[in-house]
Amino acid sequence: MWDWLRGKAEPVAPPRGVVIDAGIPNQERVAELPLPEPLFILHYNGFGAFPENAELRHLLLDTARNADFLRDLPRVSARQLEEKSALQARFGLELETVVQFFKVLHSEITRRMYVDSARQREGGAGLQFTLRDPEKATTEDRAIVVANDHGLGAGIYPFTHIPQNPHPGRENPFIIRIVMKKDLI
Repeated sequence: MWDWLRGKAEPVAPPRGVVIDAGIPNQERVAELPLPEPLFILHYNGFGAFPENAELRHLLLDTARNADFLRDLPRVSARQLEEKSALQARFGLELETVVQFFKVLHSEITRRMYVDSARQREGGAGLQFTLRDPEKATTEDRAIVVANDHGLGAGIYPFTHIPQNPHPGRENPFIIRIVMKKDLI
């Protein structure tokens, strides 16, 4: 098991008092985060605040795929990348712009890890989508949380039909939770 706090493989007991419902347990991590390049490019282009620059894309993608990205969170990751690669001097990027983009990627990565883990959960039927911030929801967001295209209930999707973020370059507007088969009966 990989201890992501210490950065090495060793047996680690789950933290006391922590309930691990889904997603990646705190004491485990992967060597590279699940961020396929096409998904990264979709959000990079949708974000709209970066120049078209292959070197910059490569730096941002490598940082977001690194396993430390989840531990360090967007602000620390952006600060470390700025210190290492001088994004302000080389590309004219403000730190806060990089932080906001990393928040989008962080949200997308953790969502993907949660969905992948939920798929493996015995007895799971799918995911229910609710709005994180209903006041700011778009028509597309509302349509996803009220749809019942699969007969499971409003906003519930089987693992084979999970909706993607309808707004590339922005944080995912949904809260998702696992729906168990027993709850659908």
